[in-house]
Amino acid sequence: MLLRTITAVLLVIFMIPILILSDTYIFVAAVVFFSFAAAFELIRCLGFSRKFAIAIPSYLVAIVMPLGVRFVGDHLLYVMCMMAILFLYLFYLFALAVFSRGGLIMRDLSEVFMIDLYISCAFTSIILIRDLPYGQYLYLLIFIGAWVTDIFAYFTGVLLGRHKLIPEISPKKTVEGMIGGVVFCSAAYVLFGYIVGSMTKATPDYLYLALAGLVVSFVSQLGDLVASLIKRQHDIKDFGRIFPGHGGVLDRFDSVMAVAPFLLIWCSFPDVLSLLF
Repeated sequence: MLLRTITAVLLVIFMIPILILSDTYIFVAAVVFFSFAAAFELIRCLGFSRKFAIAIPSYLVAIVMPLGVRFVGDHLLYVMCMMAILFLYLFYLFALAVFSRGGLIMRDLSEVFMIDLYISCAFTSIILIRDLPYGQYLYLLIFIGAWVTDIFAYFTGVLLGRHKLIPEISPKKTVEGMIGGVVFCSAAYVLFGYIVGSMTKATPDYLYLALAGLVVSFVSQLGDLVASLIKRQHDIKDFGRIFPGHGGVLDRFDSVMAVAPFLLIWCSFPDVLSLLF
């Protein structure tokens, strides 16, 4: 527990300057690094780390997608380029399956593509949200939603947990912990809206922020469960050891990865930004 706490504090200290510099390439470099690290952990988990014909293209997709956001100024052109890259990556995996003469199983390659795409889209979404109007506030909702949910779901579960949530996937998670995460995430969104409103001319809709916090918390916990399911199916405890006591990037950012694309999709709808801020 002590090691876990120390690592969490050091991670927060490390993340603060990166978040402050979110309008610079330092932020982009950090996101790209985490995307690559997550892809590396995934490939190792799936047993393909020594099969470079699979591993290297998977790493490149995880790097190129978030990196391209700031280097391709036209977002429509960026989307077209990324669609082309993803199609070529998919077709390349198809070709590997065909020419391996049964040495590679399509099911395994499909898992590589699906989760690598999930990782790449997740970290790319963080940068895309930062580039939206009010992005200097919106992108913080990703981390607030994921980490407040994680922290308070844990403590609520420890203090009040009686009913197991899905023990077949995550034995320690409880229904009470899930509810605690939702309540505190919703409250944190309202508090964040108040802070932003007091510092700027923005006029947040607090009821809408509370609703957003509720939904985001559910998404965050689902992302956590997805990561737990992958680990259980591949019989590993943690994806990595980069964060002592916490595991790897996929262990620590599993909820962030679920929340980021969801918030990007949500904020793409007309008038949503005006409701949030």
